[in-house]
Amino acid sequence: MPFLDLPPWILSLFLTPFGLLLGSFSNVLIHRLPQEAPEDRNVVTKASHCPSCKAKIKPWHNVPLFGWLWLRGKCAACGWRIPFRYPLVELLGGLILGGAHWLFPFGTLIWLKAVICAYALLVLFFTDFTEMILPDAIQFPLMVLGVLCALPQLAWPETLVKAWGRGDTLIQALAFHNGLQPAPAYHGFEPTVTWQASLLGLAIGYGAPALLNLVYKAIRKTDGLGMGDFKMLAWLGAFWGWAPMLGVLFLGAGLGAAVGLPLMLTRRSGGQTMLPFGCFLALATPMVVFFGRALWLGYLGVVG
Repeated sequence: MPFLDLPPWILSLFLTPFGLLLGSFSNVLIHRLPQEAPEDRNVVTKASHCPSCKAKIKPWHNVPLFGWLWLRGKCAACGWRIPFRYPLVELLGGLILGGAHWLFPFGTLIWLKAVICAYALLVLFFTDFTEMILPDAIQFPLMVLGVLCALPQLAWPETLVKAWGRGDTLIQALAFHNGLQPAPAYHGFEPTVTWQASLLGLAIGYGAPALLNLVYKAIRKTDGLGMGDFKMLAWLGAFWGWAPMLGVLFLGAGLGAAVGLPLMLTRRSGGQTMLPFGCFLALATPMVVFFGRALWLGYLGVVG
């Protein structure tokens, strides 16, 4: 029988509310981690409160999505307009947990790793977008976790778990395979992320952009990337290997250039426009994870 004997659509209904709660906690991380004072960065014991008037939020006002709708997007105490980011992040959090098993076999290591990666990218996207910060408190643990995810397959390489496929069929997935494998809406194996590839991804993810930044700084006399961008590439390399990490770097740079060049031309800023590069890395990651090989083969076909 499957790890959880529920068809995918019922599993989505079961997991989505928990995803909304994780999305709500993601909002807490997005707001508090960039704060300067240690007590303001407390995400464990400090109660939820209005960022404007500091009034504690009542439990029924803190229900994901519905609380924002009930309050009509305003604080019940002071009337401060709650940014649309809050319900958006909660909704995305629900979609992540409620939809991940359509792309990754539920109950497997790769499913868990993908969920963790998705929530991390969600938090980092919005912290970089709003504050131009990629918090170390998230990125350093992810570097370690990415390497650790490559180890269970060494001990249990053939362990199988059943999951629901299309219709009423069951599929067998490798429980600890550290790479993409068939799921209800995704078919096809991808190369395993070995511990060697993970460590290389970690090292190159930090070293390659640091080298590029030195070259950029020598030419433009200013930094082209922030230290947080190096760390983000490092943990993405640890999660998905060195080759996909390089794909994320170059695709993210392309997305950044597509946005940055028009801004430079319209603002006439002399090439000094500040962009949250972590946002582009976050957008590029799922493209490379799912379509990286197809994109690479298409590129070779064009240049060949």
